[in-house]
Amino acid sequence: METDNKLPINTLSASALQTWIDCPRKFRLTRIDRVEPAFRAVALAFGSAWHDALGFVLFAHERGETVGRDEQRQRFRDALAHELRTDGPPVLYEDDEDEPSLADRGVGMLDAFVADFPLPERVLGIEVPFDVELYDPETGEVLDVPLIGSIDAVVEERGKPVVLEFKSGRRRWSDEKIAHDLQATTYRIGAKSRGLSEPEQRLVVTTKSARPQVQIERLVRTDADERELMDTATNVVRALEAGVDHRVRSWRCQSCPVEGACG
Repeated sequence: METDNKLPINTLSASALQTWIDCPRKFRLTRIDRVEPAFRAVALAFGSAWHDALGFVLFAHERGETVGRDEQRQRFRDALAHELRTDGPPVLYEDDEDEPSLADRGVGMLDAFVADFPLPERVLGIEVPFDVELYDPETGEVLDVPLIGSIDAVVEERGKPVVLEFKSGRRRWSDEKIAHDLQATTYRIGAKSRGLSEPEQRLVVTTKSARPQVQIERLVRTDADERELMDTATNVVRALEAGVDHRVRSWRCQSCPVEGACG
């Protein structure tokens, strides 16, 4: 989608909107100034490897291939090794973590996922991209930047499409976190742009606990949620136009990769 963009950014996404909500200064440093981060959070590397492994499992299922447990596990280990060793800032591990322990944890999570997540009848797409116009819900004015993203997976069950959002985390998601997940709303918008009218949405969280659990939740998003997201995006754009980028001091500062540039 081409736009006559006069803003310092070309697109917005769920993660970009969440960054702005958390700290406008971090938004500017990471997405406008492109400050080199001091480190990469290990959770991001792990999450990328996790999505790769789940995509591998789902695509093999769609092709009718029998993929053994050892092959599934190796896929995750290889993906994690690639993410941890890719060029760029060093990975910041959390306490008592290293590559072998992370790989073992992910393998245990993958085993739990395969055992507890019902594989769909069909897999229609993995990492399905979308690019949608954003607009001011009060005036109808189309904003200068589109909303972009990619849906983790679109599958089919009983002849109907289902949109899946995959997450890994230390614990199960609370009802409050589920209710305020911006990504779920962008997935609804993105699915509609791909011709999927009111598909069922599900969140699948696999925990990083000693005994991993697979939490499957049906997500409910409405036109009101879409309107709220459009309103949020409009306010972010207006703030960017005005040059607003104030700091939000919080516990997040301790783990912020650009904290050193936040003078």
